[in-house]
Amino acid sequence: MRRLFATIFLWFWLPVLGFALILAFIVMHGQFSYRYLARLSLHDFMLFTLIGVVFCFVMSRYLTGPLAKLGTAAARIAEGRLDTRVDASLHNRRDEIADLARNFNRMAERIEALVTGQRRLLGDVSHELRSPLSRLMVALSLVKQGPPEEAEENLGRIGLEARRLDALIGQLLALSRIDSGVDRGAPAPFDLTNLVQEVANDGDFEARARNRRVVLQQADACTVSGYEELLRSAVENVVRNAIRHTAEETAVEISLQAANSRALLRVRDHGPGVPPSMLSEIFQPFRRVGNSNPEGAGLGLAIAERAVTLHHGKILARNAPSGGLSVELELPLA
Repeated sequence: MRRLFATIFLWFWLPVLGFALILAFIVMHGQFSYRYLARLSLHDFMLFTLIGVVFCFVMSRYLTGPLAKLGTAAARIAEGRLDTRVDASLHNRRDEIADLARNFNRMAERIEALVTGQRRLLGDVSHELRSPLSRLMVALSLVKQGPPEEAEENLGRIGLEARRLDALIGQLLALSRIDSGVDRGAPAPFDLTNLVQEVANDGDFEARARNRRVVLQQADACTVSGYEELLRSAVENVVRNAIRHTAEETAVEISLQAANSRALLRVRDHGPGVPPSMLSEIFQPFRRVGNSNPEGAGLGLAIAERAVTLHHGKILARNAPSGGLSVELELPLA
């Protein structure tokens, strides 16, 4: 009913508007007079009105046609067709509708990427949780039904799997908090150099128990703006990943340099490295190399990547020429 009233109202005013436009044209050309208006016949009025109606109809189609396409595309996305994009012909317009079409397509691409990533993450989480839960149930069954002398070993297995589940869930929550912005607070300047020194000292303490070391080779004065605890988590994850993979009796080497208004943090291990085809994939959740250490949940580097990106920085990995993996974090200085 509302559409009907709107249509009647529109087509009632279109002839009036058309006549007003023709009248305005006559006035602007200095040809208007009451005598001239009196000489106009009904046929002239109808002709002026028809011209106005055609003009208004063309203008309305020019303006409402693209909006109808945008509405249709939005409806398709609402139905779950996330690959929907508006017609590329709208981008060639030179008005605000073209900007709206481009922004709509960017929004659609972002939504599709987020939803696809969430679906993939949900599948990966289900797979990662299934394995330790299965081992946990088997160990519990052996405790109940197995020989008493094996109970202590099976209880140890239950404790190990429980700790793995706890670590996995903790990292998943950390990843979720980064994406959602919960409890993030306001960004503030902080001393990155002091943060890296503290992480290096803590990492060295942990590494010595594994017959490894962490060495801070260079630490330039660097102050960055952002979320200190979030970046601390990112640096810790990168360092701990290096500790797990570096060979025994070797050192994880850390250096922090300041140049060109950027802070560059390098963490290099002496492990087996990563196949070149996987250097960009190791920052995705649950992406592991075939020879990776089973202790990790596959989320540490993903957390680091999200945290660095949040701080308008970059993170990349490359194989060192003499062996091992080098992870570089680049952040803007405050």
